[in-house]
Amino acid sequence: MTKEGFLTVRWNNILSLGLGIPSLIYVIIVLSTSVLSASAGFIGLVVIGVVY
Repeated sequence: MTKEGFLTVRWNNILSLGLGIPSLIYVIIVLSTSVLSASAGFIGLVVIGVVY
């Protein structure tokens, strides 16, 4: 696959959804439930911020 074939709008949308949906789900879970403690939720958000 060439660079021009890989860098398309379709691939950009697929990568954005693939990376964004798990992050969005995690943020919604952290903010809406008390599954994690406040410090554990904050650490998770920091890790996601560093990775992405």
